[in-house]
Amino acid sequence: MKKIALFLCAAALLAGAATAAKKAQSQTYSKTISGHNAPMTVSVTVSNGKITDIDYSKNLETIGVGKKALETVADRIIENQSLAVDVVTGASISSRSLIAAVRDCLVQSGADIKKWTKPKKAKQLKDETYDTDVLVIGGGGAGLAAAISAEQNGAKVIVMEKIGLLGGSTNVSEGALNAVDPKRQVPQGITDSVETFYNATMTGGHNTGTPSLVRYMTSNAYPAVEWLESIGVQFKDKVGSATGSLGQRSHYPKTPSGNSYIRVFEAYAAKHPNLTVIMNTKAISLIKKDGRVSGAIGENGGRKITVNASKGVIIATGGFGANVALRQKVNTGVWKEVKLDNSIGTTNMFLCAQGDGITLAESVGANIVGMPDIQLHPCGTPGTGLMENIRTSGKNRIFVNASGKRFVNENAARDTLCKAIFAQDGSTYWIVVNSVRYPSRDFVDNNGATIANMVAQGSVIEAATLDELAQKTKMNAADLKASIAQYNSVVSKEVEKDELGFTSNSPDDKTLDAGPWYACKKVPTVHHTMGGIQINTNAEVIGADGKVVPGLYACGEVTGGIHGSNRLGGNAIADCMVFGKTAGKSAASR
Repeated sequence: MKKIALFLCAAALLAGAATAAKKAQSQTYSKTISGHNAPMTVSVTVSNGKITDIDYSKNLETIGVGKKALETVADRIIENQSLAVDVVTGASISSRSLIAAVRDCLVQSGADIKKWTKPKKAKQLKDETYDTDVLVIGGGGAGLAAAISAEQNGAKVIVMEKIGLLGGSTNVSEGALNAVDPKRQVPQGITDSVETFYNATMTGGHNTGTPSLVRYMTSNAYPAVEWLESIGVQFKDKVGSATGSLGQRSHYPKTPSGNSYIRVFEAYAAKHPNLTVIMNTKAISLIKKDGRVSGAIGENGGRKITVNASKGVIIATGGFGANVALRQKVNTGVWKEVKLDNSIGTTNMFLCAQGDGITLAESVGANIVGMPDIQLHPCGTPGTGLMENIRTSGKNRIFVNASGKRFVNENAARDTLCKAIFAQDGSTYWIVVNSVRYPSRDFVDNNGATIANMVAQGSVIEAATLDELAQKTKMNAADLKASIAQYNSVVSKEVEKDELGFTSNSPDDKTLDAGPWYACKKVPTVHHTMGGIQINTNAEVIGADGKVVPGLYACGEVTGGIHGSNRLGGNAIADCMVFGKTAGKSAASR
């Protein structure tokens, strides 16, 4: 009996241990939810009532924005073991989608959702003061380039960023950087020169750009490419042509989009302790002492952040494309006949493109130039203006109107393209591509997207034949086929130039012969504001009195006078990197 009792006791212990082990065993739950760009699958691992892992790898959220937000929010949920976490300012849709998916996974696990959604007691934060050499206001492409350049030139640097992630509009750009580059262009059979680049920029900008600034940018674009390569940016071996570039000199990063620059910049900052980034902090005023700009005051969650900068302040806050009231007020230039109201969206990140830096600079006497010079881009998404889905940049695509007829030279400048679009019914058009651009449904394009997800989201129409595409889009099949034939006749060299002025000057141009075919509806959208703070070739801010404002520098889209009244595609990144690098060096060298 004693042996039996001992056996039963042991068995009970083993059973208890097995039950405990079962309870302690990790379980993974999954949920597929609609994200910003595509369906997103989230898997949550729960162990002993705690979240130990959140896997969001199966997603196609905007690189550098949505994906960065997912990383940040997932870390916050795991750290706090709570769903009551802050979303990432500037990427709220992606943030909330992830939180919703995690919540559903917790429901699947049997968790008490009330406990997981109970708000955490907010920490009481105090005002803070920092002392540095150089302060950079704005953590986009230009601002981070300036910060790294200043640090490389011996300065201690602080970056003050308004929202919850770095990168600004550079993050959501295609990343094209124009530069004359014999190393890449000559093997491609491309004849180019700095003078040709300069003339194209001046002509494309209707000869209203400041010659000295244009000359400086076009001459220093390739050195900027080399500098970027020295800190880790990797460019493709071949150059291309961004929409409206007026030349084949656009350098694209090997990894998708403008996010590539930002991730390299972030990695650099992480390795260099003299470069500090303060997030979620909006600069509300500049500090001026003894006639010199010497810092700024920012606001962070209701507390005051003061940064004293002994060598100077660099403004790199981007343009004002998302500020509808301001763009309407100054719209007396190229687009004065078009109402730039809420009916027209913007490609820019809304919170970043409000013109904050212009207001700051004006407060200390800066001269503001070129404000009516606003650029529209032909690649907007109807309803939002965001630049998504099939992009207009690159080769091997045609633009057709509602009936399927080509109506413009696809390689024309952006203002020419948009004016032609406004002349079409509904001010819309279709971009049409085929298997040349997307060799498979799962092929990941330069922006990290697949055609399969675009079709699934309903933003792209797919068809096996042109007849089927015409039927689905309500185009005239004969007109659509004639448009394809017209384009192919130029690419195949049957004719040198078609009636629209389209020519083929690249071996990358391919005839569009076979399906599957894809069509995506597009509209003009506010893309770039060329007006802003006046600077010289040292990136020093010029005052209304024509003199340098001591201690103040500016770079990127917040400046004016570089692009004239129309910016060439690929020149924004060139501008950001050339003048960002210059601003950092100038400020640090004081």
